[in-house]
Amino acid sequence: MGENSGGLLDIASQVWTHVIKEPVVREADVKNADGGLRLDLGIRGVWQPQVEALFDVKVVDTDAPSHRTRSPEAILESGAKEKKRVYEQAVVERRGNFTPIVLSVDGLLHREAEHFLKRMAANLAHMWEKPYSQTCGYVRARLAFAIIRATSLCLRGS
Repeated sequence: MGENSGGLLDIASQVWTHVIKEPVVREADVKNADGGLRLDLGIRGVWQPQVEALFDVKVVDTDAPSHRTRSPEAILESGAKEKKRVYEQAVVERRGNFTPIVLSVDGLLHREAEHFLKRMAANLAHMWEKPYSQTCGYVRARLAFAIIRATSLCLRGS
Protein backbone atom coordinates (compact mmCIF):
# COMPACT_ATOMS: atom_id res chain seq x y z
CA MET A 1 0.00 0.00 0.00
CA GLY A 2 1.33 3.42 -0.91
CA GLU A 3 2.10 6.21 1.51
CA ASN A 4 -1.01 8.12 0.43
CA SER A 5 -3.38 5.36 1.36
CA GLY A 6 -1.47 4.97 4.65
CA GLY A 7 -2.25 8.60 5.44
CA LEU A 8 -5.89 8.00 4.54
CA LEU A 9 -5.89 4.88 6.71
CA ASP A 10 -4.77 6.89 9.73
CA ILE A 11 -7.42 9.55 9.26
CA ALA A 12 -10.18 7.06 8.40
CA SER A 13 -9.40 5.08 11.55
CA GLN A 14 -10.25 8.18 13.57
CA VAL A 15 -13.67 8.39 11.91
CA TRP A 16 -14.84 4.82 11.31
CA THR A 17 -14.33 1.74 13.47
CA HIS A 18 -14.09 -0.95 10.78
CA VAL A 19 -11.11 0.07 8.61
CA ILE A 20 -9.09 -2.58 6.75
CA LYS A 21 -5.67 -2.13 5.18
CA GLU A 22 -5.26 -3.82 1.78
CA PRO A 23 -8.48 -5.86 1.64
CA VAL A 24 -8.46 -8.78 -0.81
CA VAL A 25 -11.35 -8.51 -3.25
CA ARG A 26 -10.53 -11.63 -5.23
CA GLU A 27 -8.16 -14.38 -4.15
CA ALA A 28 -5.32 -15.39 -6.44
CA ASP A 29 -6.03 -18.43 -8.62
CA VAL A 30 -2.77 -20.19 -9.45
CA LYS A 31 -4.40 -22.65 -11.88
CA ASN A 32 -5.72 -19.85 -14.09
CA ALA A 33 -2.71 -17.55 -13.59
CA ASP A 34 -4.95 -14.96 -11.93
CA GLY A 35 -3.01 -12.81 -9.46
CA GLY A 36 -6.13 -11.79 -7.55
CA LEU A 37 -7.17 -8.27 -6.63
CA ARG A 38 -6.12 -6.30 -3.57
CA LEU A 39 -7.20 -2.74 -2.88
CA ASP A 40 -5.61 -0.12 -0.63
CA LEU A 41 -8.37 0.49 1.89
CA GLY A 42 -11.71 -0.91 3.02
CA ILE A 43 -14.07 0.98 5.34
CA ARG A 44 -17.49 -0.15 6.48
CA GLY A 45 -20.22 2.49 6.59
CA VAL A 46 -18.80 5.34 4.51
CA TRP A 47 -21.56 5.59 1.91
CA GLN A 48 -24.18 3.19 3.35
CA PRO A 49 -24.57 1.65 6.82
CA GLN A 50 -22.96 -1.80 7.11
CA VAL A 51 -21.78 -1.76 3.48
CA GLU A 52 -18.05 -1.90 2.84
CA ALA A 53 -16.59 0.92 0.77
CA LEU A 54 -13.39 -0.08 -0.98
CA PHE A 55 -10.79 2.41 -2.15
CA ASP A 56 -7.71 2.29 -4.33
CA VAL A 57 -5.29 5.20 -4.53
CA LYS A 58 -3.56 6.45 -7.65
CA VAL A 59 -1.19 9.42 -7.72
CA VAL A 60 -0.44 10.86 -11.16
CA ASP A 61 2.03 13.46 -12.37
CA THR A 62 -0.14 15.76 -14.48
CA ASP A 63 2.99 17.61 -15.65
CA ALA A 64 4.59 14.51 -17.18
CA PRO A 65 5.54 14.82 -20.88
CA SER A 66 3.07 12.07 -21.79
CA HIS A 67 0.19 14.21 -20.44
CA ARG A 68 1.02 17.53 -22.13
CA THR A 69 -1.91 17.43 -24.55
CA ARG A 70 -4.56 16.78 -21.86
CA SER A 71 -6.02 18.88 -19.07
CA PRO A 72 -5.30 17.84 -15.46
CA GLU A 73 -9.00 17.08 -14.97
CA ALA A 74 -9.01 14.75 -17.99
CA ILE A 75 -5.91 12.97 -16.69
CA LEU A 76 -7.54 12.42 -13.29
CA GLU A 77 -10.77 11.25 -14.94
CA SER A 78 -8.93 8.68 -17.07
CA GLY A 79 -7.10 7.45 -13.95
CA ALA A 80 -10.44 6.97 -12.18
CA LYS A 81 -11.93 5.15 -15.19
CA GLU A 82 -8.93 2.82 -15.31
CA LYS A 83 -9.30 1.99 -11.60
CA LYS A 84 -13.01 1.31 -12.09
CA ARG A 85 -12.31 -0.91 -15.09
CA VAL A 86 -9.97 -3.05 -12.99
CA TYR A 87 -11.80 -3.18 -9.64
CA GLU A 88 -15.47 -2.20 -9.84
CA GLN A 89 -16.98 -5.50 -11.02
CA ALA A 90 -15.12 -7.51 -8.37
CA VAL A 91 -16.23 -5.07 -5.66
CA VAL A 92 -19.87 -5.23 -6.81
CA GLU A 93 -19.71 -9.04 -6.72
CA ARG A 94 -18.56 -8.66 -3.11
CA ARG A 95 -21.59 -6.37 -2.51
CA GLY A 96 -19.47 -3.33 -1.77
CA ASN A 97 -18.97 0.15 -3.14
CA PHE A 98 -15.82 1.11 -5.03
CA THR A 99 -14.38 4.62 -4.98
CA PRO A 100 -11.14 5.45 -6.78
CA ILE A 101 -8.97 7.97 -4.95
CA VAL A 102 -7.12 9.64 -7.82
CA LEU A 103 -5.00 12.70 -7.18
CA SER A 104 -2.09 14.55 -8.70
CA VAL A 105 1.34 15.06 -7.16
CA ASP A 106 0.31 18.73 -6.87
CA GLY A 107 -2.71 17.84 -4.69
CA LEU A 108 -5.45 18.18 -7.33
CA LEU A 109 -8.24 15.70 -6.52
CA HIS A 110 -10.62 13.78 -8.76
CA ARG A 111 -14.24 14.56 -7.88
CA GLU A 112 -14.83 11.18 -6.18
CA ALA A 113 -11.75 11.61 -4.00
CA GLU A 114 -12.94 15.12 -3.14
CA HIS A 115 -16.35 13.76 -2.14
CA PHE A 116 -14.76 11.12 0.12
CA LEU A 117 -12.49 13.66 1.83
CA LYS A 118 -15.45 15.98 2.44
CA ARG A 119 -17.40 13.10 4.01
CA MET A 120 -14.43 12.28 6.24
CA ALA A 121 -13.97 15.93 7.28
CA ALA A 122 -17.69 16.33 8.03
CA ASN A 123 -17.66 13.24 10.24
CA LEU A 124 -14.55 14.48 12.05
CA ALA A 125 -16.16 17.89 12.58
CA HIS A 126 -19.16 16.22 14.19
CA MET A 127 -17.03 13.90 16.37
CA TRP A 128 -14.59 16.59 17.53
CA GLU A 129 -17.25 19.32 17.76
CA LYS A 130 -15.06 21.57 15.61
CA PRO A 131 -15.97 23.71 12.61
CA TYR A 132 -16.04 21.85 9.29
CA SER A 133 -13.49 24.28 7.85
CA GLN A 134 -10.94 23.28 10.52
CA THR A 135 -11.37 19.55 10.03
CA CYS A 136 -11.31 19.97 6.26
CA GLY A 137 -8.01 21.82 6.60
CA TYR A 138 -6.71 19.05 8.86
CA VAL A 139 -7.65 16.31 6.36
CA ARG A 140 -6.13 18.22 3.43
CA ALA A 141 -2.91 18.90 5.35
CA ARG A 142 -2.53 15.23 6.29
CA LEU A 143 -3.13 14.24 2.67
CA ALA A 144 -0.60 16.82 1.46
CA PHE A 145 2.07 15.37 3.77
CA ALA A 146 1.25 11.87 2.55
CA ILE A 147 1.68 13.01 -1.07
CA ILE A 148 5.02 14.62 -0.23
CA ARG A 149 6.22 11.43 1.48
CA ALA A 150 5.12 9.28 -1.46
CA THR A 151 6.73 11.50 -4.09
CA SER A 152 9.97 11.80 -2.17
CA LEU A 153 10.10 7.99 -1.80
CA CYS A 154 9.55 7.64 -5.56
CA LEU A 155 12.29 10.15 -6.31
CA ARG A 156 14.73 8.44 -3.95
CA GLY A 157 13.80 5.00 -5.27
CA SER A 158 12.92 3.51 -1.89
